Amino acid sequence: MKQACDSRDLRPAPGASRAARAPAQACALAIFLGLVMLAAPRAGHAQGTPPFGIRTAYVQLVEGVYLLNARLHLPLTEKMRAALADGVALTLTLEIEVNSARRFWTDETVASLVQRYQLQYHAVSERYLIRNLNSGEQTSFPTLDDAIEHLGRISGLPVLDQALTEKNRRYDFSVRAVLDVGDMPYALRVLMFWTDDLHRVSEWYTWPLLQ
Repeated sequence: MKQACDSRDLRPAPGASRAARAPAQACALAIFLGLVMLAAPRAGHAQGTPPFGIRTAYVQLVEGVYLLNARLHLPLTEKMRAALADGVALTLTLEIEVNSARRFWTDETVASLVQRYQLQYHAVSERYLIRNLNSGEQTSFPTLDDAIEHLGRISGLPVLDQALTEKNRRYDFSVRAVLDVGDMPYALRVLMFWTDDLHRVSEWYTWPLLQ
């Protein structure tokens, strides 16, 4: 049975052999690592920094179509910034779902949309390019901060035709953001689920449709 480290374990008897000192050294290392973990701030929440993901989102009905407006917080890791500087593109994917609750059955998916954007540094022009991979539209920016700010503002994105909804039914909109280095295959995304160096996934942001 394993025993907990005691402060007395850290003081081996004078002249003890190397084997006798081993438990004391192991206990000292365990206590040191525990103190380091307690002192280290949690990533993404230090000094009140908001986490990666959706800050706000809502839809508005315009000419029979619900349009998505959202604000995203997209902090880049050092590895992502280094990849950009080396000419590797970043891909931002917005996953959008509209579900309708059913009383005696599972929720029905009314609409599902994937919107993708690509961010890349163009060394010749020294500008950052953002390309809408769905429409092909492209814009450029002089700094990375300008490009990230633009990427984090989603305005007027069509997500649902009003004709697909019914009166007196509840509809829930959900959106989340996925940020990858390059065009990362799904299998690789699964393998990298536990790291945020090159792949980041936000929580789902969900709200009801008010008709």
